[in-house]
Amino acid sequence: MTSAEEGSRRHKNKSISSSSFSSSIIEKTRQSHPHDHDVMIYPDLPTFRQVYSQATKEALGRNEIVFLTTTYDSFQRVIDSLKQVGVSVNKEVKHGNLIILDAVKAYQIDVSGVLNFAKSLLRRAAKNGKAGVFNISDMGSFFLADRIPILVEYERSLRKKMDIELKAVCSYHKGDFENLSKEQQQAILSAHKRIISA
Repeated sequence: MTSAEEGSRRHKNKSISSSSFSSSIIEKTRQSHPHDHDVMIYPDLPTFRQVYSQATKEALGRNEIVFLTTTYDSFQRVIDSLKQVGVSVNKEVKHGNLIILDAVKAYQIDVSGVLNFAKSLLRRAAKNGKAGVFNISDMGSFFLADRIPILVEYERSLRKKMDIELKAVCSYHKGDFENLSKEQQQAILSAHKRIISA
């Protein structure tokens, strides 16, 4: 990791009384439905940790397969956050119910890789009698890689109501999102069914 990336991660880790923000965002995330392509704008990493951890716990409780893509948190930080809300991480990973991916590898090697992976999980969910697939992806890797035009193109390529039964939440740190031009912001927001923010 470069010093610039490390500085970016430290900046995004600053908390601004995240509990009230996270409660609001968690409640809105609960309203995601199969086929929904939603966007979340979170204020800081402590809030995002609370949101993805609680959302993961609830999705696993609904017998869904969950996959998370992380940009600014290490795998261990994600695991620790999930354990704090009572997710049996080792068991869920072992049974294939929980998958944690590095967003840089997931999106920057093949921008369509995550979508193809989601489709494979949907096939497995159907075969194994699962209720569906829930995904929260942090889109920060596009900012680290300075590939904003590709990010906008990717988001536009997905329908607001997708033709697959995936609950997908594209997540943006507020600082990243505010660095986009107004046109880029609008293009991303308009590509999603719902906007989830505090």
